[in-house]
Amino acid sequence: MKTTFQIFKAYHIPVEINYSWFIIFALVLISLARGYFPVATPELPTMLHWILSIVSTIALFACLLIHELSHSYVAIKNGLPIHSITLFVFGGVAQMEKEPTTPKVEFEMAAAGPLASLILALFFFTANALCTMWGISPAITAILSYLAILNLIIVIFNLVPGFPLDGGRILRSIVWHFTNDFKRATHTASAFGKFFGFLIMGFGLINLLLGSLITGIWFIFIGFFLLEAADMSYKQVLIKNTLAGVRVGDIMTKNVITVPEDISLSKIVDDYFFRFRFSGFPVVSKDDKLLGIITIHNIKAVPRENWGETKVFEHMTMLREDLLAHENMSIVASIPKMANNGLGRLLIIKDHKLIGILSDRDVNSLFEFKNNLGS
Repeated sequence: MKTTFQIFKAYHIPVEINYSWFIIFALVLISLARGYFPVATPELPTMLHWILSIVSTIALFACLLIHELSHSYVAIKNGLPIHSITLFVFGGVAQMEKEPTTPKVEFEMAAAGPLASLILALFFFTANALCTMWGISPAITAILSYLAILNLIIVIFNLVPGFPLDGGRILRSIVWHFTNDFKRATHTASAFGKFFGFLIMGFGLINLLLGSLITGIWFIFIGFFLLEAADMSYKQVLIKNTLAGVRVGDIMTKNVITVPEDISLSKIVDDYFFRFRFSGFPVVSKDDKLLGIITIHNIKAVPRENWGETKVFEHMTMLREDLLAHENMSIVASIPKMANNGLGRLLIIKDHKLIGILSDRDVNSLFEFKNNLGS
């Protein structure tokens, strides 16, 4: 299941929202409407507090988007394609198709985001001071004050020297510069990321013990995220380094088992899923034209009692660009594509014909094999 959806494009880069984004949006909105604005503007009615909270929350995520666009602008200027920008539960991330080529590029790209947020913080602080001096509505100054403080917090948090935060990337660029070893630099920055993850979780635990339930849970949540992100980011770098030079055609599964579009779900379950134990099959028409892919998730969405009269084409995932790849594509380039299409696999085509299929399991198996050999 695809976990993001696109809202627009910037610099020709798809800007997507992860469903987890709505969690933090709701939390920020409620905390503003019930906490911040009633204190900052007690003279205003409750309905206006909610309106101000909605405006402030949207503005906050616009600031986060500017932060990520700053990274993306510098990356593009240095010849690093950006696959997409995703807003999710802890802000946003610009997904690069390849790693920076030099420590200088890494440093410039990592510093661009905090610099943009710092400029935004100074802008809102200045605007707030001027509005206060001119006696402009307290509602406006409350919004400006909130955005100024939050952008400053974004700067401070992102400069924590732990990968994959911006400060961790800056640390990696410095270690990379002095050691000339990208892998070692990534390991060092990731280790710092894990350390700060544990530190933040510990701070959250102390808050829990002191009776501050919400603050404690929040810090534990953030620490756990940083811990997992640091570990996953290092693994991704290892995978990219280990599998550099490998093509999709080298490891894809050939002689792919396909299913016809007009058979029932009950038949495909009995004759294909139970028999071959794959989690998905490409779907073809009567004239062998590739139409899409049917997965176990597609089938589970249909009540079991309807499987007998429901045809495959009614519930398959239709063919789309992010499901396709060619045999000469690098494995490194295929990884983010598989991760973002929500299916964890790619259909390999040549001359409009299906010639193979690649899954994230294939990539992980090759990585584990080469890594065990010390390759």
